[in-house]
Amino acid sequence: MSGLSQFSAVTGGIGWTGSPAIGGAWTTGTSQTQLSAIAAPPPKKSYRNGLVLLFLSPLLAAIVAEAALLIAQRVFGTTLIYEHLATISFFGLEIGAITLLLRVFAFNKNIWPRLFREWQMSFLCRRCGRIFIPGSAL
Repeated sequence: MSGLSQFSAVTGGIGWTGSPAIGGAWTTGTSQTQLSAIAAPPPKKSYRNGLVLLFLSPLLAAIVAEAALLIAQRVFGTTLIYEHLATISFFGLEIGAITLLLRVFAFNKNIWPRLFREWQMSFLCRRCGRIFIPGSAL
């Protein structure tokens, strides 16, 4: 028993909602107990968000530039150069994505191994439910 359970359920029914109604559903998933969530090893951070931002930044830069252009025209009555706005937006988003990727890399390389070692040395007291490292102050 690891505290994780896979489940699958199928349901169906017939009813009356002003007219006859028939329905069915199928669902699957994973259920985790609170104790197994507490005792689980520390997760590594994912690179997914940084990579998505990195690859979608040209599209997002175009959207941001278009919005800034429309706002500038309505508020100030001036016309800005769309290409400059798109370029500035693109490089800003790229810098943000690279910063995010570097932060995740630094966490996974420097902080996560220490957290994982602490997790490997920890024990769960079955009497009180506390997780502790032997020899450390409670």
